[in-house]
Amino acid sequence: MKRRKFLTIAGIGGVVAALASFRFITNPFENVAKGIIKSELDYLKLDEEGLDRFVADYSKLKDRNYKLTMKGYSLFGINSEKSGKVHQLVSAYLLSSDFFQNKMDEGRTIRYVGLYDPYLRPCAHPFSHAQYA
Repeated sequence: MKRRKFLTIAGIGGVVAALASFRFITNPFENVAKGIIKSELDYLKLDEEGLDRFVADYSKLKDRNYKLTMKGYSLFGINSEKSGKVHQLVSAYLLSSDFFQNKMDEGRTIRYVGLYDPYLRPCAHPFSHAQYA
């Protein structure tokens, strides 16, 4: 390989790495979390305002390391099949919404109720067989 070809390839690689790191640094966690939830639940109609409130409430509970990890997952396109953290985020959103209270009706718009806490709402058991009878 000649020096010019090597420098060209290395320069292109450097530009791509710089753009990726710029996107990683400047994209806030809230936008990343919204994007992950929207891509995972693309078959549902989500309330935008409720999604914003959920992400704001959820980000208060998470530390910087978790937020950086999720930003990396978003950058590399890791979904809930490959990551438990992505699955946990999407599950927390669904449990915090009215999705299970409305018997998992995919035709309705999913609205955010409040951050799910099993100690505050212990009777809302979404996986109960009696709920769907």
